[in-house]
Amino acid sequence: MVADSKQEAFKQVVEAFSEIVGGEAGNQVHTIKVESEGLKPLLFDFLDELIFLQDTENVVVSYADELELERLENGWRIEADIKVDLITSQVHVMDVKGPTYNEMKVSYEEGEGWVLEAVIDI
Repeated sequence: MVADSKQEAFKQVVEAFSEIVGGEAGNQVHTIKVESEGLKPLLFDFLDELIFLQDTENVVVSYADELELERLENGWRIEADIKVDLITSQVHVMDVKGPTYNEMKVSYEEGEGWVLEAVIDI
């Protein structure tokens, strides 16, 4: 994903995740909060939290309605209102296992913007 800001890049992560799992326009909201010591660990933990949300609440992620990214004294915090749909017999969802940390990338590329890349085990 490439975006002008870190915040927008993380919103795009939710959209990409939704495309993988098969989410559509959600009508329920779940708020997730994650803190990590750096941006790469934050991406990992954020994806892990999206997977946990789906697994424990029987929902499929659609998109981030609101998302705040904040620099802390010793890391980063993200809080996001995630739109979700209940998983029913009419909803087909890709089951994902988890993100792969060593293949993640979080960087700023001159002339392009923020780049976030991740591999998710299916």
